[in-house]
Amino acid sequence: METPKLKNIVLLILALTNLFLLIFVIRLEGQDRAQQSQARLEAIQFLENKGIQVKKDQVPEKMTLEPKNVERDLERESVLAAQLLGEEVTVQDRGAGVYRYFNALGSIQFHSDGAFSAQFSQDMFPLGDQLEQTCQALLSKMDFEGELSEAETGAGGERLTFCQLWEGQPVFTQQVTLETDGSCVTGMVSGRRLVGTPVQDQSRTTVTVATALVEFLNGLNSLGDVCSRVDSITQGYAAGTSLSGPMTLTPVWRIGTDTGFYQLDLVTGALVRVS
Repeated sequence: METPKLKNIVLLILALTNLFLLIFVIRLEGQDRAQQSQARLEAIQFLENKGIQVKKDQVPEKMTLEPKNVERDLERESVLAAQLLGEEVTVQDRGAGVYRYFNALGSIQFHSDGAFSAQFSQDMFPLGDQLEQTCQALLSKMDFEGELSEAETGAGGERLTFCQLWEGQPVFTQQVTLETDGSCVTGMVSGRRLVGTPVQDQSRTTVTVATALVEFLNGLNSLGDVCSRVDSITQGYAAGTSLSGPMTLTPVWRIGTDTGFYQLDLVTGALVRVS
């Protein structure tokens, strides 16, 4: 047989083999999705049998968030300080991983666990006509994309609390409160932020949707709590810190019920009460 014809036959065999493998993989993935979808419906029915009403459209079809790690980026912190306060920023190493940046406009201080706070000089950051948008624009200078979670009026002015978002998803543990005197932003307090850019953590995986629902019920029983209805399930992240390692970003569900709010860790299945 001529060599060119032999090569064509070999290539055809390889192409058919790859096609069959692709069809096999697609079929397996389809079966897995069908099994997980059925398990999800059975878990919802299981909760209802236990006296907890859950609407199907409240429960995510699948897990879409992945565990991540975040290494602190000190160089980026200095850039963010300059973006917020302007040029000619002086840096002060205060020890224990604490750095303070300051100039005539004010100061901002970063900690290794993501905590931060800022104080601004009088009249340096005036409020515009839209209070929320003005505060969000100020936070964006620090690469802090946030959504308003609470607003209150005090004797001195407004206090707006924002929850940080990462790729459009809330990081429930990372928030900051901006204080105003009625005409200007005077500072940032009780701040906590992501210390760098999250990257996927392949050493951790999330549970399935069906398992998460069962773990929610198990967690309620362990806490000694009861509820009769799930009102909402919001997907997001919770950040954790350690003295020797990177910040961890763990997928969670924030679950609202008729008796309170809970946070379900989608890696360990642990359930805690939240305010």
